[in-house]
Amino acid sequence: MICRKIYNRPLSLAAACWLLGSFFSVSGQAQDQKEKWGEGEIEKVEIQITKNRQITLPQASRNFEKVPPRPAEPIKPAIAYQYKTISFNTPDYSPAIRPLKLKDEPLSKTYGNYLSAGFGNYSSPYAEAYFTNKRDKNKSYGAKLYHRSFMTGPVDGKNSASGNTELRVFGKSMNNYVALSGFADYENITTHFYGYPPGHPVDKSSILQSYNIFSLGGEVENSRSSDFKYSLKGGYSYLSDHYSASENAVNVDLSSQYKIDNNRRLLIDADIFLMDRKDNVVASKMRQVVKVKPSYQFSPIDNLSLTAGFNAVVENDTIGKQNGVHVYPNVAADYTLSNAVQAYASLTGDIDRVSLHSLARENAWINSNINLFNTNRTLEFLAGLRGQLSGKVSYGAGFSFANLKNLYYYQLDTTKHSQNKFNVFYDNGSTQRISFFGELNYTSEAFAIGLRGDYFSYSTSMANQIASFYGITNPSLENVALHRPTYRVAINSTYNIYDKIILSANFIAQGGINALDVKTKRLITLNPAADLNFKINYKVSKQFSLFLDFNNILSSNYQLYMNYPVRAFQVLGGASWNF
Repeated sequence: MICRKIYNRPLSLAAACWLLGSFFSVSGQAQDQKEKWGEGEIEKVEIQITKNRQITLPQASRNFEKVPPRPAEPIKPAIAYQYKTISFNTPDYSPAIRPLKLKDEPLSKTYGNYLSAGFGNYSSPYAEAYFTNKRDKNKSYGAKLYHRSFMTGPVDGKNSASGNTELRVFGKSMNNYVALSGFADYENITTHFYGYPPGHPVDKSSILQSYNIFSLGGEVENSRSSDFKYSLKGGYSYLSDHYSASENAVNVDLSSQYKIDNNRRLLIDADIFLMDRKDNVVASKMRQVVKVKPSYQFSPIDNLSLTAGFNAVVENDTIGKQNGVHVYPNVAADYTLSNAVQAYASLTGDIDRVSLHSLARENAWINSNINLFNTNRTLEFLAGLRGQLSGKVSYGAGFSFANLKNLYYYQLDTTKHSQNKFNVFYDNGSTQRISFFGELNYTSEAFAIGLRGDYFSYSTSMANQIASFYGITNPSLENVALHRPTYRVAINSTYNIYDKIILSANFIAQGGINALDVKTKRLITLNPAADLNFKINYKVSKQFSLFLDFNNILSSNYQLYMNYPVRAFQVLGGASWNF
């Protein structure tokens, strides 16, 4: 074993490496001997390597010399530059451009004529036809025929039969300045007074009621866009019934507006109504209603549109001590709250016409020799919201308040020969009506559905007045509006399946209808009316289709007028053809 101790003596790097190598060599041999002989031990050795010397190198000096430029050699001969203006002319080029011409798409074929016919239960034939001209930018004309009848009904078979027939011809001509249109129409409405007591023997011919209505009219309006727009309509209508009652009606209606600028318009509307009714007891009397309704429409600030004006009416109805001259406010406001929400409000008033024409269409079972007086809507306030929830969903909601004078109510007669007919009573005081409404609509390419609900509340003493007329005292009749619903709900929907099958459904429910039973001297609330209808239309081709109509699927014999139930479940099947 070799051991060497170094005390603070500098060693060269080579000497240090030699010492380390010797150490590892001796250690390896000692280990081999120990393994070979099984004895011996390497003593611990401490080696210190001390390095105090720093290696320093002198700074090298480097000299950089610039490369001298190469000597320029003169160019022989010297280059001479000459500047000359060169003029040149190019020949005119006229390219033969041929614009691409697209072929006009062929117009889709139109069918100006339409036939539809079918047959259903209650022995009910149906027929409808339209005959019109085809494409013409200057004129259109045609004719319409409609018939739907029921040979039997909900009470005693043929005693409750009914029907409706209409024949109408129409036409319109237009040029660059004016458009003229006109029509002539004949309509027949047939029904029976089947609201008699059950088991009461009745002669069918004695309860027949039939209305014949002949009307014609025309309209002239400007056909080109301009600052001044107008529409003048005029018409005449004659109604006669099975009991020698008749009425002539003439109306002239002017609607016009002048555009001052984009934010201001002047509107002037005027109406004239002349009515002359004859009956076997009531003497002939000319009734008139003349209206003038000027207003000014403007936008004082962004998103706000205001209409300010008045409605002046002159009429000669004389109920009580009313004056024949009336002036009502005509104020309206529309404010856009956002791109999807709009608020609106209005304050108006008017005279609502009541004629034999209007009452016969509303209630075909009215009595003969009834009184006719217009309703004075002294004040009506309306406010609401409408908007879009998305591109497919729209909504609306609001309420209204109206004060009505001479509002009419129906009440069954008590005389022996007219106990199945309705008399008409008028409120000599006033009726206050409050209504709330809301609607929601969804529309897409294939599916559409709409929902609307209305609620009505009346403040009137008319039921008490009618009860007093018949000698009935009943304190519960306060604020009861006879034969007027307090709520109404309507749902309408359509579903188009690949333009091949079209499904339609609608549901109407209304209730809270009260009636006064004079015989029992008590108030009756009629059962709610719920009517569910469904229709299937299958297109066999573009021209031919088949349909099935299901009406009153719930088979409810509800009543809208006392003692007059409607028909139960109805089905109608048929076909339609376009040509």
